[in-house]
Amino acid sequence: MVAGSATRYYSVVNPVRESNVHKRTWLVVPALVLMACSSGARSSMAQAPASPQAGAEAAVQGFLQAVADSDLVKMAQHWGTSKGSAAATGEPSDYERRIVVMQAYLRDLPYRILSNTQDGEASDRRVLQVEFTRNGCEAIAPFTAVRADGKWVVQALDLAKIGGPGTNCSQAPAAGAQPGT
Repeated sequence: MVAGSATRYYSVVNPVRESNVHKRTWLVVPALVLMACSSGARSSMAQAPASPQAGAEAAVQGFLQAVADSDLVKMAQHWGTSKGSAAATGEPSDYERRIVVMQAYLRDLPYRILSNTQDGEASDRRVLQVEFTRNGCEAIAPFTAVRADGKWVVQALDLAKIGGPGTNCSQAPAAGAQPGT
């Protein structure tokens, strides 16, 4: 091929001229900036649910999604006390070990939230009954969610009601049985 014919061939195969590319770039950049600014506003609204019921439920769902994702850091961000998440406060001192145990118990378990009620008179505490299915067996475990610095976190859950990894229905604890008895 002659040098001139190679240029013509390229123009036929790639009809976009350099000047058109620059014009499109100037149109795309402002659009991307606007999208980035507007998506930040939406995500901050999603982090502040409107009601305590929605906030507590979002905390439990976020915690269980972190379990499903095997994301121990995110689990620690969704679990804690009224002082804040375990990730933020570092409390309890053995929280990392507890997170690993909870992840082992809850990993790969389908769930559904059955109820979400205020815990007595405390408007910053809610109890959610969550149904889990393991090996064809269904078990209901209470989760307690508390408000910490305007954000809801899972404070407590009863792993004994779910049964340990590898257990079947006949090995699950009887209803009302105390752990360790």
